[in-house]
Amino acid sequence: MRFIGGLLVIALIIIAGGLAFGFIDLQKTADGRLPQVAVKEGALPKYDAKVAKIEVGREKKTVELPTVEVNKP
Repeated sequence: MRFIGGLLVIALIIIAGGLAFGFIDLQKTADGRLPQVAVKEGALPKYDAKVAKIEVGREKKTVELPTVEVNKP
């Protein structure tokens, strides 16, 4: 990959130098245009999904927590 990248960099430097010093002269001989693209109606795929029913609720509960004692040495 490094070799190909190095070759591309060298090629770009040669082309840029040729353009800068007049060794390469580019002239536009015809106008360009974008290609014609036709967009037709499409459809998304259909799925039948069966999922579990989930019920969410709230409930108050009392939870006992252990007591912690810290003794400094």
